[in-house]
Amino acid sequence: MDKNKLLNSAGKIGVKPFIILVLVLLFLIPLHMLDSLVDDRKSYQKDAVRSILEPKGDAPVIEGFVIAVPFKKTVDVWENGVKRSERKTNYIVCVPETWNMRFSAKPEYLTRGIFKAPVFSGTVHSDGGFSAVDYSYNKIDERDIVWNECVLMLGISNKKNLTKLPVITANGTPLEMSLMSPENASPFSNTVFYNVPAEYCKKGFSFTAETGIQGGRYFAAMPIAADNTFSVESTWPTPGFTGGWLPTERSISDAGFSAVWNIAGLSTVFPKEWIASEKKDAPVSSVRKYNEKYGYDSYDRDGDAAETIQIDFVTPVDNYQKTERSIKYALLFLIIPFITIFIFEIFTHIKIHPVQYCLIGLADVIFYLLLLSVSEHISFGATYWISSAAVSFLLLFYAAAIFKKPKWGACFALVQMVSYIFLFGTLQAEDYALLIGSLGLFFVVTLLMVLTRKIDWYAAQEEN
Repeated sequence: MDKNKLLNSAGKIGVKPFIILVLVLLFLIPLHMLDSLVDDRKSYQKDAVRSILEPKGDAPVIEGFVIAVPFKKTVDVWENGVKRSERKTNYIVCVPETWNMRFSAKPEYLTRGIFKAPVFSGTVHSDGGFSAVDYSYNKIDERDIVWNECVLMLGISNKKNLTKLPVITANGTPLEMSLMSPENASPFSNTVFYNVPAEYCKKGFSFTAETGIQGGRYFAAMPIAADNTFSVESTWPTPGFTGGWLPTERSISDAGFSAVWNIAGLSTVFPKEWIASEKKDAPVSSVRKYNEKYGYDSYDRDGDAAETIQIDFVTPVDNYQKTERSIKYALLFLIIPFITIFIFEIFTHIKIHPVQYCLIGLADVIFYLLLLSVSEHISFGATYWISSAAVSFLLLFYAAAIFKKPKWGACFALVQMVSYIFLFGTLQAEDYALLIGSLGLFFVVTLLMVLTRKIDWYAAQEEN
């Protein structure tokens, strides 16, 4: 096509670029509505996942083991302006010297309607040892200590996480659950109490524990002892290691993962012992963030998670995340078919009505709606190619009809399909998405400049 023909074609459609611009801006409205629809579906998903996890206690956090040694303390009490002395009970709270924990998680998916959530169960095996209680550290007289009321406390974020009663032994002897529950002595969210013989606390003792747990989303444990060794394994292929410490050893494959943490008490906020009356300053309590809806059962990643090891049972990027990301690029991939049709107008001398532009844009918007709705039932990859093929074939027949030649329909469908392939590649390459998107935009602008380089737009406006 020579320069005069191009000029003549451009002159006839001199205002068309401005019409296209207006249409693009108008299509931002349905795209915004689609984005809101994705948020709504994500909200429904969260509600469904919450309903699945709530009976299982959500994410279990093993807060650790401590012993509480009661002692009597004389305090002055004022009543009606009269001072009197009375004996009150307080507690020395001591952490273990060593704590070794092993957990093998058995994961599975539970569903609620069309939604699913990863859950797991298993038995936490623990062993370790406490040294003799050093009451002199806090300047407590041994005569004030009530040795026969010592208790061992196991802390867990939510008692719903327990699938069976924890079994704990001290020096090989099973401990009985305590009828006394000195709640004011416990630094934990939820506590299971066990009686400990006096001689064990006086001389120190070793312990073992088996705790059946269940939960979902993630598993966490607090390295409360002076020396901590944790090992976790599972058949889950996509773990995420977060919290305050990364594993010292790890192995990840399609068959699952295993990880080991070795954590010295010096790297934690937990002292060897503290007084229960100073609970507000107790380290376990201080790393828990109170939530009005979930109380102390909710762990904040920016707060308490820094004092835990945490294994996330990560679900690969779901359909909502991928759809949401694809909509972020929708404006670019809406402009491409409009520009393509505009270029075809110039080369074919066929005027395309704005209504036809609208129908083409509507087909592109429906692509994202199909992506959202169908991916709730089949995989995102399959949904993407089904939706892109459906829209491309639709536009093939439509473009062939309006340009009255199959080759132009085929060319338009090819451009559309290439843009979908490009978008899919961008979605898959998260780390390089910006780079790929920038290069793609540069290519589109370059191609547009090459195809329209011979058009004298000022002359076209004068003729028009």
